Amino acid sequence: MKENNIVDDIVYQLEILKNKINCYQSNNTYVYVDVFKSWVKIFNDIIVLYNRELNGKVSPHEIGDWDFSSTKKTIRDTSVKIFKNEVEKIIEKFKLEMDDLRAAKKEKQTPVHQMRRCFKIGAEGCPVNPLYEKNKVFIAMSFDDMYVDSYTYGIKEALDRLGMRYYRADSNVLNIDIMCKICREIQSCALVIVNISGLNPNVMLELGLAYGIGKPVIIIKDKNTKSISDIGSVEYIEYLNAYDLMCKITKALK
Repeated sequence: MKENNIVDDIVYQLEILKNKINCYQSNNTYVYVDVFKSWVKIFNDIIVLYNRELNGKVSPHEIGDWDFSSTKKTIRDTSVKIFKNEVEKIIEKFKLEMDDLRAAKKEKQTPVHQMRRCFKIGAEGCPVNPLYEKNKVFIAMSFDDMYVDSYTYGIKEALDRLGMRYYRADSNVLNIDIMCKICREIQSCALVIVNISGLNPNVMLELGLAYGIGKPVIIIKDKNTKSISDIGSVEYIEYLNAYDLMCKITKALK
């Protein structure tokens, strides 16, 4: 945070200096020595600040005899142009540094298992900051009674045998937004199992969310559910009954 603020302030001050130079040149034919020296002093003070606070190695600008006109009262146009170019190059350098610092800060603050931007409120990262649980599986499926056996004796049985933790959206009741709860749990898990049987819209949304966050996904469906052309090229497990599903999930996870 400190580095960001310093670089922000330095760029701001250099932009002011550049505008001051442009404004002066637009209203004057010559650049007088005392004016040029004041510009160089501002520039060098900024460079000293940068080098001191951020361990930079930028050289200050030096005024030489070749910078003066024959009268010694004004500065040669070429020297002014060289100085302006130096100011502009330093501004671009610091802007790139600022972008790098912000990118590093964002990467540092957003763990790889979490989403980069909240799809509901647009905040950077997840405000909830869920912790990663490497032995946890999120189960997305319809809560219709016809899929109870596939969950209880298929998915749940396989995960129990493998000693894995699992979570469904109805596992516990919390006084928070349902999609926030689902998103939080998907982020915290190591794997997502999605039963698309019945093609429930909420389940399809959870599938998209899991893919968007970058989670490994196992898609399953019963024999009665028609294949979806949009995900036809994606590998999935098709099952006949709960026992068949348990065997296939166990094999896939092993």
